[in-house]
Amino acid sequence: MTEEFVANDCLNLRQGDVADVNRLILAGVDDGSPVIVETPAGVAILSQTCDIVQPSKTRCLVAPVIDPSKQDLSDARKGRKPLLLYLESEKDGSVAYVADMERATSVPKALLAGRKLLARCGAEASEYGTRIIAARVGRAFSRFPFPDEVYPVFKDLRGRVQTKSGTESAFGKVIDLVTDLRVSADQWAKPGRRLTLYVIVPEAQLIPIEDTDPNWEWDLKRIRGLKQGETGDRLDLDRVSTLILQNSGGDATTLAKLWAKFGQLIQGTLLRPSLNREVISFEVEVLSDVEMSYQRFSQTESLDLDVLSGVEHRA
Repeated sequence: MTEEFVANDCLNLRQGDVADVNRLILAGVDDGSPVIVETPAGVAILSQTCDIVQPSKTRCLVAPVIDPSKQDLSDARKGRKPLLLYLESEKDGSVAYVADMERATSVPKALLAGRKLLARCGAEASEYGTRIIAARVGRAFSRFPFPDEVYPVFKDLRGRVQTKSGTESAFGKVIDLVTDLRVSADQWAKPGRRLTLYVIVPEAQLIPIEDTDPNWEWDLKRIRGLKQGETGDRLDLDRVSTLILQNSGGDATTLAKLWAKFGQLIQGTLLRPSLNREVISFEVEVLSDVEMSYQRFSQTESLDLDVLSGVEHRA
């Protein structure tokens, strides 16, 4: 493969590219003294492409690329740690990079000029992959500030998801199928809030409720892996997660019913016990990504479980 280098004027540089810069100077944590950070894996370009190529802009925002753990890689890919930017090589989608935006810093564009491009992770500006990168970068700086008073109600959900996500457990594998967790509220300003959690899954996993078989029943012949005498009211989250995995790609109505039960169990076991005067109800709805209308999307906020990790200090 022909090596590519950053042009002297940086006109060939794009948001999401990874450049071979082996050290950065960051502001100190305690006394503010500069700290040199080694970046052997390079740095990811965070600035928007339109800013990078403007001659009037002399600096560029970058973040060090890290060697992520398996969990960090999974969390970054799923957007569960928004400050970890997930990037995929344009030429080889199997090669992933993770940049630590918590340590983002501005550098002179002259520092990037002539550096080897280690990876191109965004195609032309009009392409879908580039818009995804822009959205991931933007989310790190524009996340919704959930009121401190609502954090305690997320505690059990946050703990379960963060502990199991990316693992080989049935619940962890099912959560990894989820595209997004979004929350809406009747109002955020005062006690007595009524929230709704939307568990969004890919279209292939869930048919619309109106398309399900009205005669469907819990049946050994219809549900793969169902045990004799096992009914919906006897399932816990781990068990229904196992059944979702076993029935994926099978009977569409069965899968829809299992996803609905998954949502009911999240509501009953992970949300309802934490209700208080601040949040008096918390409904759960599981729906496919194509059912998530723009109107509903604009009225919800992505549930940032990484930020919620501070709940113990807020309660």
